[in-house]
Amino acid sequence: MDERVNIVVDAFKTTIENVNIFAVIIVILIFALIGFFLVFWEKFEEFVSKRYLKRLFFRNGENYGLTKTELEILWKYANKLHKDPFLVIEYKAPFEKVIQAYIEENPNYSENMIKSMRRKLGFDRIPPFLPLISTKDIELFQTGNLLFENRVLPVALYDKDERFMYWYIIDKKPPFPFKKGNTVKIRFTREDDAVYIVEGKVEDIFEEEGKYIIKIPHTFKFLQIQRRRDFRIKVSLPLEVITTDKEGNQVKLNIQTTDISIDGVGFCVNVIDAKKIKMNIGTEIKLKIKFEDRQIEGAAVVKNIREIGKNVCYGTEYSKLENEDKNYLIKFVQNQQQKLLKEYKRLKLFE
Repeated sequence: MDERVNIVVDAFKTTIENVNIFAVIIVILIFALIGFFLVFWEKFEEFVSKRYLKRLFFRNGENYGLTKTELEILWKYANKLHKDPFLVIEYKAPFEKVIQAYIEENPNYSENMIKSMRRKLGFDRIPPFLPLISTKDIELFQTGNLLFENRVLPVALYDKDERFMYWYIIDKKPPFPFKKGNTVKIRFTREDDAVYIVEGKVEDIFEEEGKYIIKIPHTFKFLQIQRRRDFRIKVSLPLEVITTDKEGNQVKLNIQTTDISIDGVGFCVNVIDAKKIKMNIGTEIKLKIKFEDRQIEGAAVVKNIREIGKNVCYGTEYSKLENEDKNYLIKFVQNQQQKLLKEYKRLKLFE
């Protein structure tokens, strides 16, 4: 009897163990299926989202007049570089990076197609008040100096394509102090921007229409030396200047600003009035600028003086300005800069 009971108990235990193993397997399978489903759903959502974004990107790009071929290139290489494709058609810097990647992988690229893309997006020229992104943005006929081993030669940008820039050596003939394969520097100044120094290897030196040209690869890397600390907006605002005449009497001039920044104000005075006042470099004056919704007062120091036609123009730097006024100026300059950029791009799109 006891033996039969033991057999039954053992059989029951075995059944329970088998059921437990089967249950564990079922649970594992269920979790595996859930995990697979979640991964599949995530990938599916990513696929659907990417297709939707691509359609939206193409619709936006077509509004600029870009063709499907051009948009496919921008979409493909933007994703390769992990850049937002929508930013590529809105901002020049990511656009140029994407185009460079495309050029490097496609030696038979169409120069005309890339030029067309730039023109449609308003990237074929950069405003003079914005810094260069690459040497492709240097304007044709920009003058400068070529530097090589303590020698300085005047040059001008003669031509450029997507890979190279071609600098004309002004009024100079061989022999030159450099040769093919040497690394040279080119220094030039952009008005309202900065001094630039570009370094590159001479790929070729050749003669064309009596001019000697040096061929140098484009680059995104160069030294930029700011000529002033802050961006200046050319704007005309009512300005009161308080200074003194030659005898030391207080004088008030009600004029207009020529430019303004968070750093200082520029203004001009006609030559006759300028001779009557005492305003030399280093002179401290008081300024009162009238904006549409605010008036800012502060002390400033004259930093530079230039005679332009029938006017004497002064560049000043604030020496005393309240923080609230400075914050207002920062916002004003930023807003004006954005307006200039939008207007510049709008005009370029409709040229």
